[in-house]
Amino acid sequence: MKTRTKILLLAGAGILLLGIGIFAGWHLSRQQNSGEWKEEAKKQVKEETDMTEKQKVRVEEIGFSRISGQEIQIQWPDRWESYVEEYQIQRRKSGEDTWQQVGTLASDQRVEDTALAWVDTLEESAVQQYEYRVDVKVTDPEKYQAEEGKTVMASNLLVCIDPGHYSGKNTVESGTAYAEGDFTLQLAKELSGVLKEDYGVTSILTRDSGSISIDGYTDNALDSGHISLRGEYAEGTDLFLSIHTNANLEGANGCETEEQPISINKPILILNEIACEQEQAVKVANGIGSHLAETSYQLGIAAVGTFCAVEESGQIREWTDAYNDQTDVEGTVCRRSGEHGDYYGVLRGAANVGVPGMIIEHGFHTVPEMRQMAAAGELAGAWARADAEGIAEGFGFEKYLETKQE
Repeated sequence: MKTRTKILLLAGAGILLLGIGIFAGWHLSRQQNSGEWKEEAKKQVKEETDMTEKQKVRVEEIGFSRISGQEIQIQWPDRWESYVEEYQIQRRKSGEDTWQQVGTLASDQRVEDTALAWVDTLEESAVQQYEYRVDVKVTDPEKYQAEEGKTVMASNLLVCIDPGHYSGKNTVESGTAYAEGDFTLQLAKELSGVLKEDYGVTSILTRDSGSISIDGYTDNALDSGHISLRGEYAEGTDLFLSIHTNANLEGANGCETEEQPISINKPILILNEIACEQEQAVKVANGIGSHLAETSYQLGIAAVGTFCAVEESGQIREWTDAYNDQTDVEGTVCRRSGEHGDYYGVLRGAANVGVPGMIIEHGFHTVPEMRQMAAAGELAGAWARADAEGIAEGFGFEKYLETKQE
């Protein structure tokens, strides 16, 4: 009996020890696995923390200046200087997908709230458009994350915009008040802004206020005896545009002079002889006219939404009063000859300095609906965008689209 009891006690002790061993092994294994999991978790958290704490470095403010026909300056602020080792200027031609690094600029790691700049020297002065961006090489990739820079359109095209007349000129007082000389300035400023922002085109204006003064001649004194100076102001530019709205003869179409039907509305572009002989200038005129016709029709101030484009100089018609005042016809490209070449002094002036030029008669301010829309503030922007689209079309330029970068 004692022997049996001893055997049972020994067996029980063995089972107990075996259980303790199994439990200890399981507990140790769990501790080891738990330790490995904790280490892995710590490592993952650290990696995620490192990623979230990385400072993103991207040049988001970028601009350009046309220095000459062969030089375009790219500029951006120095706010990232302390993070950047080198700036890398990238460029691609409009219509192409491939980017090319065309230059670099070393950083001095000092933020001084100044603009940094790099000049792109083009191989030729022929009109061309590029898209630029500035990328960065950061000083410490472990801390900073470099991203592609925002882009900007830039070109070497230079346009001279002439806001026709001066403040208060060609006033319509019946119905909605209007003055051609005031509206053309508003339209010209809108056009200048759209060209720069959307197409990278630089422009100069013959005037930026209600009054105009060139070579000592001001307003009426300039326009009545020395108007060719407006066109000559375009010397050194690639294109001269004189911005106007149209009018008709008294009592045209059996209506009050300033109460014409919308069916008279049409864009007419009058080119100087230099422009008539240049394929590019004719393309620009066709583009502007087509976009203006469509825009005016969509706005409900014209009855015809198409434009009679021309293919060559021989198809350009002579401007006449009869065509000008005709209703329900397409606008087109015209020339108007005088005793000394081009009839209009502004176009002669542009020709004097070798610049293709055109007068853009956007629409008739003798149409009440047109004056009402101008007064409402809608028309200048709409016509400016149409002009800009036509110019871009003529030169084969792309429009800047911010969505391309997303």
